[in-house]
Amino acid sequence: MISVLAGVLSGALLSLSLPKPDLYPLAWIALIPWLYIVGSRPVLPRSLAASYAAGLVFFAGTFYWFSETMAIYGGLSIPLAVGVGALFVVAYALYFVLFGLGLHFAVIRFGARGLFFAAPLWVMVELLRAILFSGFPWMLSGYALVPYIGILQMVTWTGIYGLSFLATAVNSAIVYGLVNRSKVWLGAAAVMILIAMLLPVIGEKPPHDPIAVRLVQTNISLDQPWKKPDSDQLLAELGKLSTGDTTHPKLVVWPETPAPFYLTEDAEFRTRMQDIARKLNAYFLLGYIDALGEGPANSAGLLDPHGNQVGRYDKMHLVPFGEYVPFKHLLFFAESLTRQVGDFIPGNEYTVNSLDGHHVSTAICYESIFPDLIRRFVKRGSELLIVITNDGWFGESSAPYQHLRMGVVRAVENRRYMVRTANTGISAIIDPYGRIEAGTPIGVRTILDGTAHFRSDRTFYTEYGDVFAYANVLAVAVLFVWRKNARRTHRTI
Repeated sequence: MISVLAGVLSGALLSLSLPKPDLYPLAWIALIPWLYIVGSRPVLPRSLAASYAAGLVFFAGTFYWFSETMAIYGGLSIPLAVGVGALFVVAYALYFVLFGLGLHFAVIRFGARGLFFAAPLWVMVELLRAILFSGFPWMLSGYALVPYIGILQMVTWTGIYGLSFLATAVNSAIVYGLVNRSKVWLGAAAVMILIAMLLPVIGEKPPHDPIAVRLVQTNISLDQPWKKPDSDQLLAELGKLSTGDTTHPKLVVWPETPAPFYLTEDAEFRTRMQDIARKLNAYFLLGYIDALGEGPANSAGLLDPHGNQVGRYDKMHLVPFGEYVPFKHLLFFAESLTRQVGDFIPGNEYTVNSLDGHHVSTAICYESIFPDLIRRFVKRGSELLIVITNDGWFGESSAPYQHLRMGVVRAVENRRYMVRTANTGISAIIDPYGRIEAGTPIGVRTILDGTAHFRSDRTFYTEYGDVFAYANVLAVAVLFVWRKNARRTHRTI
């Protein structure tokens, strides 16, 4: 019972450390109850019970909006939506069990010192979550440390996994100090926390190559009727909003479309969009639906100041149960989730577009949670990251804030300004060091004018990707081999 309660407490604290409510200092202590149980060398069932309890509470608390989204916007009945959400929680909690199992064996083999394998084990499990079954690295634990702006800069070397490693290492150091009654390790953990809290941004470079941008937060309801005259009235209002200010942006960005906008096939819609570009004499990027092979594509089109389309990107990493249904023959009941967005076809090209002698890239919505995907745009020459999204699916839950937090880390990992336009919010301009220079509230139709900057240097992470994460996997593999060989030697003797 104590093991389960410890796991529940850790899962709750870890969930609370992330947006919202974003009680981020809890990240330094969240894992302590759980790790203390495992570090006390209990029998295996107790370690697994604590681990599964932590996983259930964490995923239920962090992704509570999952069922709400499927019920309100996905067309599932409330019981079915709750059931699918529960199935997600039950399945993903097994990642915590995998971590607990590995740490249990490390402690059995090395005693309390096995706790120091907690950080590489944690990184390995988070990397698996980012890769398996198309990947779902939403709200990895390291995102809790993002408000510590100085220590955040380590992600230019390690990616988000470095922050996860740091938080877990501090937790394990505290538990090691408690288990061994060592003031040295408790003091070391305190020093690490203090450094993270006080460390400033080091080596910051002043921005150059500015570009005036306008983000148009369209705030289109997912229930918006698309028959005339309602559609004409809405588009006229959005056109006036986009062009009606006295400032002169060089780049205007609309969000991912929640609507049947067809830039290629709908001449009337295309003319309206061209008029916006021409009136502002600006580049204009917008989300729309296009054809790709035998199906629709979730696309982003770039118009030049003359209204000519000069770029197109087709979303590559589609949202399971939102833009396609995986394992359709098994999960036939979930097809209603795609009733509003269709069954999309993924793109296959990391498109980088030219803009007045510079290069920009666009990621669409869900793609911004994948570190490796975003870095590939930058490695191909992107000097400015644009993210368009429709977070209207999430309502006013924690999800829009979680989504924004992940975008902040993508900007820092690659040392790029990020221009992020969301249909219902949060739209933002993020600098290469993770500061949100300007942002909008949720649920408001508005524009956000500001300045972004092009940048062409590359970080270690951009160049080499998740080397740090895979090094942790190697460390875990060495542990496993060491333990296996030790058993063989013991049996021989």
